[in-house]
Amino acid sequence: MKILARIALVSAALAIVPANAAEVGIILDKQFGKAQTVTAGINQKYDSVSPTGFGIRAGISVLDLKVAELGLTATYHPKAEGDLVLGTTPLGKIGNEYIAIGAQVDWKFLVQIHAGVDMRSERLTWTPVSGTKESTTVTRPWLKAGIGFSVPTPLVSPFFRLEVAMAASKNDKTVDNTPTENTRKALAPEFQVGLYGGIRF
Repeated sequence: MKILARIALVSAALAIVPANAAEVGIILDKQFGKAQTVTAGINQKYDSVSPTGFGIRAGISVLDLKVAELGLTATYHPKAEGDLVLGTTPLGKIGNEYIAIGAQVDWKFLVQIHAGVDMRSERLTWTPVSGTKESTTVTRPWLKAGIGFSVPTPLVSPFFRLEVAMAASKNDKTVDNTPTENTRKALAPEFQVGLYGGIRF
């Protein structure tokens, strides 16, 4: 039910904007964060396995200049989880789930060059080995770039794109001995690499 509500919210945000064309697709991705130093000076770091996940994205074109196209997008990415460790000690799972509204430009050459920016609302969770799940929400801008191609057909055009994204703000700092809100923010993904595919119509 929560997933359907988020998809409905994303769809409603796009539906109020006049569009020339539209796209829907799925992105399969891997997220990367950075190990964080513990404040106690015990010569250990928090680290997590870079999780893989997927997202559902919809987009509309608001300006088509033939060689370039400006559009708006909305994405929902269910939670992707990885193992959290302190040194070699397992501490449970750390996850990231987000919804995003963004703008993008696609240049239509022999291959399509893509650039965009997302504003993501990310829900960062820590599920300990034993205990209660904790979560933190952060809102950050992300920059995206990609290269791909489409296959023109009479009704719809399938497309594929290799896409990379980078958080424009980070929380890289020493963190507390026990995982806290600051720890979750510091371990939040900083990079994302994915394969995005779908149809335009």
